[in-house]
Amino acid sequence: MRRFAVPAIAVALVAGLIAYEALSAGGSGEQGKPSPPLPPAVLQPPKETLASLRGAPALINFWASWCKDCREEAPQLQKLQRSLHGQGKLVGVDYTDTENGARAFIRRYSVSFPILDDPDGIYGARFKLNGLPTTVVLDSKGNVVETLRGPQTAAGLRKALREAG
Repeated sequence: MRRFAVPAIAVALVAGLIAYEALSAGGSGEQGKPSPPLPPAVLQPPKETLASLRGAPALINFWASWCKDCREEAPQLQKLQRSLHGQGKLVGVDYTDTENGARAFIRRYSVSFPILDDPDGIYGARFKLNGLPTTVVLDSKGNVVETLRGPQTAAGLRKALREAG
């Protein structure tokens, strides 16, 4: 009997890990549900709200100046912003960062899209963030359709916007 106990436990652990990953992969855990609210504090205008994002698919990118992968992703976000031409919207959320760090990041990467501020991580917690950078994809009605973890490319984000459209 013992001979089968170890493999059975191993199979149960693997199945549990797979189930956990599947359930947590959605970021907010609420795919197809309305997005949680965005932070009201603005680091770089214009101020964006869920209402102002409706009407086109949108990306909400959570980042921080201290995040190495966010620095890697920043030029790709800027490249995407320059190519959107009204086919979607992009808003950044500076997450658990200092204002000085965030403003230096914005200058360094010539960020031209709106940036909101979440210094205490309150709004990121509502999205159930699990690392940075994280990009939440919204459909034109403001519903979460996908959560992308890790640094993304402009091409991959453009594809996510098309699919959300």
